[in-house]
Amino acid sequence: MQVLTFEEIVARLTSLGGSEPRIVVSGNSATPGVLMRALTAALERGRIFAINSQHNWSDHPGLISETPFVGTVMRHDPMLEYIPMRLSLVPRLFATACPVDLVLIHTSVPSNGRVSLGIEVNVLPAAIEQAGRAKGLWSPN
Repeated sequence: MQVLTFEEIVARLTSLGGSEPRIVVSGNSATPGVLMRALTAALERGRIFAINSQHNWSDHPGLISETPFVGTVMRHDPMLEYIPMRLSLVPRLFATACPVDLVLIHTSVPSNGRVSLGIEVNVLPAAIEQAGRAKGLWSPN
């Protein structure tokens, strides 16, 4: 396990390549708030894929929200891009049209070399897998 300061996280996120990197974050009540604050401090542009996010980043006009399920907070996001599809098809989306550059998640403390994704799993295993295949950056929290 590695512990990073907020400034170190921002520096790593700043090094994320591409003009509009796609970041997948856990949604519902498991959106990693501290990591999202670091992300908004680090990036001017990007695409944030979340399902029913409870975190509002719409005050950062360069961050485009993507989701197949629009929750209460996301409904008022002027940069929302709704992707109508079944959740079961999201892994295929990550493998083809929407490659993943970064995954920001909450995990448990490692136990015997393993972690739990906790209460919000849905599309995260597919996002982590695709980010790893693409040599993307993913950061457990």
